[in-house]
Amino acid sequence: MDNVNFSFRGIQDLCRVYYRDIIERKDLKHFLLSRRVRFINPMGRFDYAYFGDYYFNGDVMMLITKNLNYTPYHKPDQMSHTLWSTVPVIFAGVETRLKDDIGQEIFTGDVVTYQGYTSVVRYFDFGNTDIPGMIGDNCDIQFNQSGVVHKVGTAFVDVNPIMFKEFDPFFVRWAADGFCQGGPSFEKIGERASLAMDAPTFIGGRPQRKKTAPWAYKEIDEMFTDDMTLTYLRDRESYDLDGEPTYIVFADNSPSCQYEKCYAISMPDKAGFIDGLKNAISEFLLYAHSCPEEVFVLADFKGVFHITGNLKIKVAKCFWEWYEFHIRNVVLPFWIFSNILGLEETNI
Repeated sequence: MDNVNFSFRGIQDLCRVYYRDIIERKDLKHFLLSRRVRFINPMGRFDYAYFGDYYFNGDVMMLITKNLNYTPYHKPDQMSHTLWSTVPVIFAGVETRLKDDIGQEIFTGDVVTYQGYTSVVRYFDFGNTDIPGMIGDNCDIQFNQSGVVHKVGTAFVDVNPIMFKEFDPFFVRWAADGFCQGGPSFEKIGERASLAMDAPTFIGGRPQRKKTAPWAYKEIDEMFTDDMTLTYLRDRESYDLDGEPTYIVFADNSPSCQYEKCYAISMPDKAGFIDGLKNAISEFLLYAHSCPEEVFVLADFKGVFHITGNLKIKVAKCFWEWYEFHIRNVVLPFWIFSNILGLEETNI
């Protein structure tokens, strides 16, 4: 692809052009010339992604992933019809394919010293977009063949966590203040930028890793709490003589403590057990994935359906999407979880 604009706005525009292909999860790495985009993850660290694995909601970068470390931070968005997690992250630059005098990779958003100046690296939003430069006073200082570039840090110092929700694309410009009358010296800018050389710093400290529910349980009473949602299988709704809905619940157990929140998974009666279970679980996982702050605990049903032997493996296959996409807010009976792990080991 010719004339790629590697600026923040240029990458946004490219995401808009290929939005449908991104949502359909096509391989689009080459559309940004296989360059990585750097971002700040919800744990407050730098990470990287290729084009096609993110899009923008306004100015907020949305990572598309099923990475176990990121799925607890899923925020339902344009891809709510899938089990992919969409995670708000903070855009932190694109690789320039340049290295400094000691071999460090240079990304936009890095703060470098060049020809006696210290400022932040960026690509122009228009004009010559192939060669990056530093933000100057009323113009950019573009890199050329002369002069040594040395990375002193990044501009991601004192990041406000609100940028996970409302990204400020001008935040990084503080490092250009050395060009302003009465601004800090280039030396002071370099000292501040060095605080975020390998990881950003945050106002109020780095975000804490989000706590997650366990994958599975052996005894439901040992892990169920009042704020969890008891989930169970039931037959299709029918009606009694008074016209009231009634149905049979398929559950071996329920927590002995008082619980207020329940969710019923309807089992279609027009198909076989396995086919009906698979369809019902797929529908349920989509619903649970759209409610990431709620924890669903599935009541065991092994006894009521007399699930033994090879039938356990067939049931486990019905939950494969839960394992593949790391739906961490759904907790399963341990026998299902262990059989899924067996499927993974045998590559079934």
